[in-house]
Amino acid sequence: GLGAASHTDVAREAGVSVPAVFFYFRTRALLVDAVLDEVAGLYLGLAEQHLRPDAPTPQALLDFARAFARSVDEQPDHARVWLDWSTAIRDELWPRYLEFQERVIGAIAAALERGRHAGSVAADADADDEARLFVGAAYVVTQMKFAGTPPAKVERFLETLVRSAVGRYAAGRAGSPAARTRSPR
Repeated sequence: GLGAASHTDVAREAGVSVPAVFFYFRTRALLVDAVLDEVAGLYLGLAEQHLRPDAPTPQALLDFARAFARSVDEQPDHARVWLDWSTAIRDELWPRYLEFQERVIGAIAAALERGRHAGSVAADADADDEARLFVGAAYVVTQMKFAGTPPAKVERFLETLVRSAVGRYAAGRAGSPAARTRSPR
């Protein structure tokens, strides 16, 4: 984990010599920074790719949630580091995690705000609150994936998450992904 991994551990996992790891990462702090940069880059990249301003908000949120779920399968070590990082309430890691988390929340909230203006997100939805709930649900998705939950059940959870995020008003909008799968509250 982030709290105890050493150059020796990294060398063993990578199948290289310990001096090779020290060549690229002279200190443990530089090594941890590189790992966190990689993890943050993955998730921020998914947000940038899927939460585009030109995409309808409900579909963009669902695409982003699906991409995140796939990333847990395809890059489970990134998900493990993210989980570890999110609970590492230590002076050297926590402020950086909060900054990363706020960037993800900001990207989701911006998509929700665009949806409010376009009428695909409930007018009374609080974009920041909904974005925080969306990020919180990522923990559940990760647990479901690591527990081997059937893909159909994960998909149903993702659809429920998006329906919740876009709110009641948007659910009744004809043609929106949420409207096709949502029952009235």
